[in-house]
Amino acid sequence: MNITQVYLTPDYDTSDNKERVRYQNETTYIQLFVEECLRKNKVDLGAFNRLVFSEGGDSARDFNVVGNNALPVAISNTRGELDSLESEQDFHDYYIRKLLEGFSKFDEHYKSSFFSYLKPLISAKYESGLNYEQQMASKRIEAHRIQVVGRYDRKSFKLLVNVYAKKELLKSIPIFECEPDMFVVKYEAYKVEINDESIVVINKVRENTLERDIAEFI
Repeated sequence: MNITQVYLTPDYDTSDNKERVRYQNETTYIQLFVEECLRKNKVDLGAFNRLVFSEGGDSARDFNVVGNNALPVAISNTRGELDSLESEQDFHDYYIRKLLEGFSKFDEHYKSSFFSYLKPLISAKYESGLNYEQQMASKRIEAHRIQVVGRYDRKSFKLLVNVYAKKELLKSIPIFECEPDMFVVKYEAYKVEINDESIVVINKVRENTLERDIAEFI
């Protein structure tokens, strides 16, 4: 199976649900970029497509496929350090360090080279901002191009309406925000449609999450 998903999480046996959810949500913007990089390479190393780097996990369970095609890899438990961190950069650096620790251990076992491949890509990706964006929809209306992007950062997910004149970004306006929980986002902002009159955000059961008039933006 090609590796397409990566999770960074506290160990399930030594953390409570609230802590795990917060940790996993705060790392979603990193996870999505790393998964994008992995999908481009189509690496198949066995009967798994998900890597689970578990901070404080049981190393006796390492590299044995569990559940739905997941491969657990235990990494050291240092998450007490999170209590003393303050800046967004500090949190980002911590999570990147733990992710690369997981890939280093994975490489040692499989004789692969994910660490050396991902480290420079991650550094370059986040030089301009600690977030990850996905284009949801785009449409040219008169002299403008209207683009809706979903932006994940450590604390939130936002839908932004970007308005361009040729290549110049004239404005970027948030129209929807929720916690950076991938499952919440995929339900509430499953699809975005743009027509000449409106921007419509649609959830997974085809209900309108919200609707905004194009006239508000141009």
